[in-house]
Amino acid sequence: MEWRLSINNDQLHEMQQNDAFFEYQRWLHDGIFSWTWWFMLGMLVIPWCILILLIDRKRSHTIWFFGLMVLIITSFTDDLGAETGIWIYPNKLLPYSLISFPFDFSIIPVAQMLIFQYFPTWKSFSLALVLQALIFAFVGEPFSVWAGAITYFGWNYFYSFLFYIFTGTLTRLFVNYWAPKIRNA
Repeated sequence: MEWRLSINNDQLHEMQQNDAFFEYQRWLHDGIFSWTWWFMLGMLVIPWCILILLIDRKRSHTIWFFGLMVLIITSFTDDLGAETGIWIYPNKLLPYSLISFPFDFSIIPVAQMLIFQYFPTWKSFSLALVLQALIFAFVGEPFSVWAGAITYFGWNYFYSFLFYIFTGTLTRLFVNYWAPKIRNA
């Protein structure tokens, strides 16, 4: 037996509006200015302040390029996971987002940008990346779950550990290939 859901555009629009209203009300009453909200705001702002102080201005274009690639990968993956119900963000910095700005747009890219900057060889980069992945996956994420910033359904911390390593490695390969070509163009 084939199951088919038939929804027209008006019904879909109404469902989206109801969901948006629900998310906004939930955010207004339970999210904004809660301690979890302040934690997430800090996690969005503090890493960028640190990066601004520490970034190597001579290599900043390449470092920013690296960070942008990490940001794109994490944002896309985060959106995919949220859309498919693998995780949810019970508390959000903004009411209308699937992704988590503090993690996708700050903590992960900034940490990996600093690793990219300070560990120039593949060996040192790989060791630092594994350490970052261990801390983020097995300390940061359990804390974020405890704090109510994220809830997982069928995802575990080991997958995150592998994701951080994969993202950093893939991004470094990509940037190392393209950055010299961009400088010489």
